[in-house]
Amino acid sequence: MIIIGIIIFLISGIIILFARHRALVKTLPPAPPPEKSDANISIKNFHHVASENGIVQWTLDAGSASIYSTKNMAELDNMAVEFFGKDGRKLTVKANKGALDSRTNDMRLSGNIRAEISDYVLATESLNYQHHSRIIEINTPVDISGPLMTLTADTMTYDINQATISCDGNVNGSFIENNDNLPK
Repeated sequence: MIIIGIIIFLISGIIILFARHRALVKTLPPAPPPEKSDANISIKNFHHVASENGIVQWTLDAGSASIYSTKNMAELDNMAVEFFGKDGRKLTVKANKGALDSRTNDMRLSGNIRAEISDYVLATESLNYQHHSRIIEINTPVDISGPLMTLTADTMTYDINQATISCDGNVNGSFIENNDNLPK
């Protein structure tokens, strides 16, 4: 009798737990549906590293990424890219939006772009990065400011490997002489 009572008690307990669980599941709101998109994959907190021969060329972080495998493209939001030069310099670029070609590692960035290298800050609205040549092209007005100069131009090209800048169109600048290196 005691064993039969324990079995009935256990079965009753399982049935009660099952019924309470079902009632709880029915009261929970359904999970939100995924965002409508043609993307194959949508990722929050996206991170990508591009390297060649074991040397990191650049890293990319984005708040979200929509990856389209048929187009070999990733659309990015709230992104930051760090480019590493051969001389050890690091160029950090932040933008509202961007697109990464997953075949070539080329990028297009747009919206409130801010780039920093050493003590210098660059501001513009769009730029293109060509990975095979490691060149950044800016075809919108650009402002550069730092402790020793300010510069504005209609377009700019930056060679990451050579650490050289070329500006074209309405180039205006002011340079401050640095007397720290002059003989006394």
